[in-house]
Amino acid sequence: MKKIAWCLLLLLSGSGFALAQDAPSSYRVKGGEDAAKVIPNQIKYRYPSFQKGKVVYINGSSSPAMINYNFLLEEMQFIDPKGDTMSMAGGPTIQSVLVGESTYLYNTQEGFLEVVADNSRVKLGKRQKLGFAGAEKVGAYNQSSGASSIRNTSTYVDANSKGYKLVQKGDVLFTEKVDYLLVDQNNLFYKVNKANLLRLFPAHKKEILGYLKEHSPDLNDEEDLKELLRFCNGLEA
Repeated sequence: MKKIAWCLLLLLSGSGFALAQDAPSSYRVKGGEDAAKVIPNQIKYRYPSFQKGKVVYINGSSSPAMINYNFLLEEMQFIDPKGDTMSMAGGPTIQSVLVGESTYLYNTQEGFLEVVADNSRVKLGKRQKLGFAGAEKVGAYNQSSGASSIRNTSTYVDANSKGYKLVQKGDVLFTEKVDYLLVDQNNLFYKVNKANLLRLFPAHKKEILGYLKEHSPDLNDEEDLKELLRFCNGLEA
């Protein structure tokens, strides 16, 4: 997220959207503009440009491609032979996608998850996106009526490609969001919480409970989660 925020400061001028005054982690797209077009690639993609990578399949085969991950659409994208940007269709045959310095694991229910800690037994994954935060009502003379009038509305393309609109009459707000999940050896994803930690390390419940009590890790903080998972995987060793 620091990378995204840093790039934002460089690109605010003329980018088609601005940092919301009332929400430092939110982005405003002007009414009538298409968020997918006006948000710069440096912000809506994992990498500023498409990187050499490959798709790895469950049967062990792989396919090379120029790849990038789109935070806004929550899609893995690639450049086809014609030079067009295409979304990668997920399926049960995909195991992972390697792009740049990142490894993304794939799960048919959860989609793509970037690995941030690859330990021997249980991995830590991060799902990063520019999530839809709300749309502002349009006031007199078709002017946006301000952040105070933000309302909830389903006008965003989600990971399941539902047909939500990315163009609104009023200003639209997007906010940076990060979710962390645990990944077991069968490539199953689990929400990070005490119950799932104990489920994944059933032989070490006492030690894990002791760690949680002593250190009180923030289960939404990446560094705290890495330390916690390093401890848990160490118990298996």
